[in-house]
Amino acid sequence: MGMTSGTSGSQWQYPGDRYYYGWYDQKQEQSQPADGEIKSNVVGRLRENLHTKDFELVVDVKKSVVILTGEVSSTVAKRAAGDDCWDTPGVVDVSNQLSVSARA
Repeated sequence: MGMTSGTSGSQWQYPGDRYYYGWYDQKQEQSQPADGEIKSNVVGRLRENLHTKDFELVVDVKKSVVILTGEVSSTVAKRAAGDDCWDTPGVVDVSNQLSVSARA
């Protein structure tokens, strides 16, 4: 037994002037920065940050994902480093692998 709609044979269709039609056809005006440019910007931000400038941090960027490794002395420094990465244009994800050590 098939299901029938309450209309007499006509299917409901989306109106042609929907606001979201065509959004996927538009090209983005801003291009995605290269991994090297993202890395340079992240390193610059970490060198200027009062919480991270005194530590030897390793920054790696692959496909716009920032990977942080190294050792910091507090959770505040770890969080500050992660926040700097997220605030950098072009970053799509951050893997904050910094370890917190009292001797750092």
